[in-house]
Amino acid sequence: MVSSSVKSALKSSVRVSAPATIANLGPGYDVIGMALNEPRDFVEVSLESRGEDFIEVEGVRSESISCDPKKNSALVAGRAVLERAGRGDLCLKMKVIKGVPPRSGLGSSGASSAAGAYSVNVLLGMPLKDEELLQCAMEGERAACGSPHADNVAPALFGGVVFISSFKPIKVIRFEALKDLEIVVITPEVEIGEEKTKIARQILPTSVPLQDMVRQTQAFGKLLVGLMNRDVALMGEGVSGDVVIERARAKLIPKFDYMKSCALEAGAYGFSISGAGPSVFALCPNNMGKQLGATLKSILEKDGIRSSYSVHRNVGEGVKVVS
Repeated sequence: MVSSSVKSALKSSVRVSAPATIANLGPGYDVIGMALNEPRDFVEVSLESRGEDFIEVEGVRSESISCDPKKNSALVAGRAVLERAGRGDLCLKMKVIKGVPPRSGLGSSGASSAAGAYSVNVLLGMPLKDEELLQCAMEGERAACGSPHADNVAPALFGGVVFISSFKPIKVIRFEALKDLEIVVITPEVEIGEEKTKIARQILPTSVPLQDMVRQTQAFGKLLVGLMNRDVALMGEGVSGDVVIERARAKLIPKFDYMKSCALEAGAYGFSISGAGPSVFALCPNNMGKQLGATLKSILEKDGIRSSYSVHRNVGEGVKVVS
């Protein structure tokens, strides 16, 4: 999955990038996500034989990102690769250029974690296999969010749409990128909190009624079968069918229910929350994204809520070396 075109020889420095992602896709909580064509994080790394790990961060909302080596997702993921590869004696000098906005629901820490892990693996000559690399990237998510979830880092690493089919041992199933749709992301300017992902997890229900479990299983089945058959309409039905996670988190997002109903009535295939929010997303036919984004933005503006929207594609390429 991860490119093997990099020569297996030690390098002095490298620059890589990893994409924004949408996790969960409705009913697939913690087990599925898709890579977007933009924005991307960039990470520049070098290895040194002595000294201490060091990181600096610049770019979009970089002031909100910790430069503590034990808390920064990119550096923690890179350090995990060194330890797993048996090169814990080396130290990292790392620079992160944020393109994916933090705390927006687009996998910001996931992009940094994927880029951090991959860059160090490249410098070491690619000793780790895909699954090992994913586990190291998940450690970056643990540092950033308190939980080593894989639904952002997996598509950031591998591109396309990735289903995490097992955690112990870690296994993934990758679907090729979907080309027959646009992905509209709407981001309301609301602040859930500094530890947004942790808050969004804490409000989730600890038990689920059996009838809701049945509906959730049906929705996830539609999502997977739609992916397998390249049926974006069926996939969209699955995305819109979340009755567990979305129901709890929608309370944190203004006008969510109204935006969802308007999007579906306008012809969107599916609509749900992007990751932990506050961004929401719609899967829609080609050439519909810009108009739908403007419509949803106006819904929020009528309530005095500032927002932005962007139109994306599902991209087949995840993390990569760049010049």
